[in-house]
Amino acid sequence: MNGKYASRTGFTCTLALALLVGWGCSRNDEKPEPAKVAQTAPEGMQYCDFKSGPEDAAVKVVAFYPGRHEDTLEAVKNLLNVFPGKVAVEIVDWRHAEGLRRRDEAGLTCAGVVINGKNVFELQIDGKTANVMFIRGIDGEWTAGELQAAVKQQLEAAAK
Repeated sequence: MNGKYASRTGFTCTLALALLVGWGCSRNDEKPEPAKVAQTAPEGMQYCDFKSGPEDAAVKVVAFYPGRHEDTLEAVKNLLNVFPGKVAVEIVDWRHAEGLRRRDEAGLTCAGVVINGKNVFELQIDGKTANVMFIRGIDGEWTAGELQAAVKQQLEAAAK
């Protein structure tokens, strides 16, 4: 790798990290839903950590996002309504050290969702088999329907 490329790559990574740290959990002035997991954020930044659902749920969904993914986070939280009392949902903001450590331990290198420790599923949707990887945000690599289908699949497997 030549020095010019390495320097440009270093600058790009530094810029990306600076932009990531500056992002909040909300695009507007509305107050986000209070987090149930306490975190101390730098002044002006709000972490979007969240945890809800039964501790002993057969299906545990953990979403790792650095904020500003409102549609994705809403789809994950909506699992609590779609599968009431059956699913535990946690959102881990990886802009803080503990969140980043947990994301890395989950095997992710970017934003994503893990369901019972997995983020890749073979799903039957509308009579067709689809391999779905829950990485990045909603409607990019996956949809809310696919997320619900994966959770349903895990609930059915746990019931057996």
